[in-house]
Amino acid sequence: MATTDTTDSRTGEQALLPLTPAEIEGPFFRIGAPRRESLIEPGITGERLMLTGRVLTPEGKIIPQALLQFWMSDDEGNYDGQGYRLQGYTVTDASGRYQMEMIVPACYEPRQAQHVHVKVQGVGRPLTTQLYFSSDANRVNDRHFLPALDVDVSDAPDGGKRGTFDFVIAQYTEKDNVTPETLAARV
Repeated sequence: MATTDTTDSRTGEQALLPLTPAEIEGPFFRIGAPRRESLIEPGITGERLMLTGRVLTPEGKIIPQALLQFWMSDDEGNYDGQGYRLQGYTVTDASGRYQMEMIVPACYEPRQAQHVHVKVQGVGRPLTTQLYFSSDANRVNDRHFLPALDVDVSDAPDGGKRGTFDFVIAQYTEKDNVTPETLAARV
């Protein structure tokens, strides 16, 4: 999702950005993945992809220190269920930006789309979702595919691919059972 100015041109009022849709977690999420900005390790094969973006509120405010955890299959469609191969998390910087180097994962049965799983959390409940790649023509046949989760993939100048995706997540509100300190931590 590309996000820019959230001002409604008709009214001059700030329009809210749509929340990033939630998706299934899938069976291979593992707690304890390491913090890193690259999922590439020795022995990892496949086309490299640099994913960048921001984490924002519906009002378009940046969320610094938001956590993003990624996990994905390898270039043959297999997940690591014992270690943390192609799994890891990162945290947004002071500008709400993140980057994660990965590969373009393979498609596998019964799924019909290449995808990467992501959990995103700021000062609110975690969002679990999946991202799809514009370079995968079959993604539209996958029963979980949503156009709002499509990453526009292009060739990177130094080889491999690159894509950008901005996550829009909700924060806790006064209606949630959280402490005043938690509410004060919102952006």
